[in-house]
Amino acid sequence: MALLFRLSVRRGFSNGTAFSSSITPSSLLQPQFLLPTLSASKLSFTSSSSSSASSSSTPSFTLSRKEDFWAKNRRLNRPVSPHLTIYKPQVTSLLSLSHRATGLALSALISGFSIGMLAVPGSYPHYLELVQSLAFGPVIIFGAKFVLALPFTYHLCNGVRHLVWDLGYGFTLRTLYQTGYAVVGISLILAVIAAAL
Repeated sequence: MALLFRLSVRRGFSNGTAFSSSITPSSLLQPQFLLPTLSASKLSFTSSSSSSASSSSTPSFTLSRKEDFWAKNRRLNRPVSPHLTIYKPQVTSLLSLSHRATGLALSALISGFSIGMLAVPGSYPHYLELVQSLAFGPVIIFGAKFVLALPFTYHLCNGVRHLVWDLGYGFTLRTLYQTGYAVVGISLILAVIAAAL
């Protein structure tokens, strides 16, 4: 024997329409219960109920067609977000982009160097001696070492900054800019020290 329960419900919508129906276990599968995310302006309910206790209401609904999200944005000539061309460059955004770029570059560099050393004949000291025998000037050697060291030092310093953020510190605008400039300065100093070795 099925247990039936009836509950009279009166719902009011923002546009002034309302409907009343009796809720039974089988009526929970009706469209108004299966589509709770549709707004009242998109749905209009009609209900037919009889006075007998055994009859259930059969609500019906109609959907009014709204303009598509993308079509509306095209009509209003809105940019797709995030749209980098509408933002003024900031220290925080430039540091974020460069942190990602140095991470990708370091991954490619280390992977390429490791696979390259496995693929070529000879060992690393052999190729190091070959480069030293080319007798590049100290300025070129220093510049090459600086270019190789800077992505490492920058990614390291900015990674420490991100770890501090993970602890919940340094989110005020002033602190973000101070730590950003500190990361750039410290990474340049460390890269110069590494290149001078």
